[in-house]
Amino acid sequence: MFQISVQYKYLLISIFILMFFLTGGQNSAKTQQQFEKALQYFKLQEYENSIAEIEKLLKKTPDYVDAILLQADVYHEMKKTELEIEALENALRYSQRALIFYRLGKANFSAGSYEKALFNFEKYLKEKGIPDARKTEVQHYIASCLFAIDTIRNPVEFNPERLSENINTINDEYWPSVSLDGGKLVFTRLLRPVGGLPNEDFFIAEFDSDGWGRASPVLEINTPENEGAQALSADGSLLFFTACNRPGGFGNCDIYYSFFNGKKWSTPRNAGNMINSGSWDAQPTITSDNRFLYFSSGRAGGKGKKDIWRAEIITINDNGTIKWNHPQNAGSVINTAGDEISPFIHPNNKSFYFVSDFHPGMGGMDLFLSEIQTDGSFSQPKNLGYPINTHNDEQGLNISFDGKTAFFASQREPGFGLDIYSFELPESVRPEPVSYVKAKITDAESGEVVRAVVDLINLSAGSTNRRTERADEKGEILLCLPLNADYAFNVSEPGYLFYSQSFHLKEQKTLATPEHIEISLNRINVGAEMNLHNIYFETDSFRILSVSEPELKKLVLFLTNNPVLEVEIQGHTDNTGSPEHNLKLSELRAKSVVEYLVLNGIANNRLQFKGFGETRPVATNESDEGRMLNRRTTIKIVKK
Repeated sequence: MFQISVQYKYLLISIFILMFFLTGGQNSAKTQQQFEKALQYFKLQEYENSIAEIEKLLKKTPDYVDAILLQADVYHEMKKTELEIEALENALRYSQRALIFYRLGKANFSAGSYEKALFNFEKYLKEKGIPDARKTEVQHYIASCLFAIDTIRNPVEFNPERLSENINTINDEYWPSVSLDGGKLVFTRLLRPVGGLPNEDFFIAEFDSDGWGRASPVLEINTPENEGAQALSADGSLLFFTACNRPGGFGNCDIYYSFFNGKKWSTPRNAGNMINSGSWDAQPTITSDNRFLYFSSGRAGGKGKKDIWRAEIITINDNGTIKWNHPQNAGSVINTAGDEISPFIHPNNKSFYFVSDFHPGMGGMDLFLSEIQTDGSFSQPKNLGYPINTHNDEQGLNISFDGKTAFFASQREPGFGLDIYSFELPESVRPEPVSYVKAKITDAESGEVVRAVVDLINLSAGSTNRRTERADEKGEILLCLPLNADYAFNVSEPGYLFYSQSFHLKEQKTLATPEHIEISLNRINVGAEMNLHNIYFETDSFRILSVSEPELKKLVLFLTNNPVLEVEIQGHTDNTGSPEHNLKLSELRAKSVVEYLVLNGIANNRLQFKGFGETRPVATNESDEGRMLNRRTTIKIVKK
């Protein structure tokens, strides 16, 4: 159901047979009867019997073109392309019908014989009276032939490595999904029990210093039916997947989801009739901020057969239900008259990979890259190149957060079925890397887990671009940090001072070191302090910058929710400038914060301010990073 090969359906009787059959009067009645018998076997999909009858015919009458073309049709349905080509080339010995060149061009293209395909397509186009639709189709094939010929002459570096036996077995393994930190791998395994029907199940493995551990089944999600084509959220806590023909479903295949609470996965839920239609809906991928779900669908209103669609998550409720906005078609830059499937969006939320059988490529299903622009539009798709793409079908790509390592499934080694491989992605199609913050939150006194609320605000995009989540049962949370932006990071929980941190990645062009931080929240007691690192001032000035607004609003909310608290606002600087100047500057900055709080409804008699200049550093002043940490605003509880 979810394997890498994509099934196509063809007409049972080709146009060639119909055309030649009408001119078959020169054949004897017995020969014609034998041909009709072979044709009947073909219609019944008894292909071996059809071939046997055809071979009998051609042994007696080798120039019987009707039978040769039927033979080509049978081999086409049997997916024996080389034998199909032999039959069509044999037919050309006895007939120069234009449609034979067309059919031979398609067969050559399927086999990866692009120059031969180009010759036959160009030969076909020289004929007069070709229907416009057919002419457009052939011109599209010619463009793909030219692309493929050039691409093979300029291959990309590609050295796939098969993952260990902890992942790959005698069964088929495919659809790899890797968590943002690279610690979890979820994939589909096709089990073939003796005496039973094949069954697709999910397996999960964890990565440590010894590599990938042995994969184990996801028992809470697996059923006697098939599950597959999944996507794992960046933090590994949410799994979207495809299941078909389940009770209560909306179409023949629907999208489902399950949450991981730190110990086990929740009972899967259907994503609902906003996501699932009466058609085929499958192969989801989720953005690293858990905001958008992309998927492939055969629903009405698309550009072609299967299209890429996008739906926004409005809220994830405490009871585990998801509220969605109406799905939107990804548009005609991505979607074509053919099939677009197998989407994957990199954690940077910009680099979008997908599979198409229509964009110019190597034939079959090819992998493409498109960049999502700031206005939400897609750039022109770029083929990933040869030999990543071949004349066979490729899909199921997943790429690590650093943009270097790609995972996919392929059948490449004799004696093995579909296995999961990794390879280093060529720089020309490599996504911009991301970093991430992985935090564990505890009570500073007891060390117990605190399931606090975490706000991550993209300061470069304005205060409206924010993400709010709660830590899991282990007090842990993982958030993606796309490069080229600055972030404010706040952790809050009733009864505690809130925690403030900042991540400055705006100037980062290469991978930044992921942040692993232990956060100990202090309870609200007299003398307790919290350092705020996201209140910013103009250089050598006490004028507050607008980028400080999210942090200041957080402080206003904290003081509003704790109306009896009295606090001292303390200003601190680095050692740039004279001590006297820094002391005065820090006092003026602390005073500016007090004035902001008063203007936003906090009573003046609850607020004090004091400047300490450079006298209380929390880091060295010998580095830019240290000086940045020393430039801070501190809130001290003086009365409760």
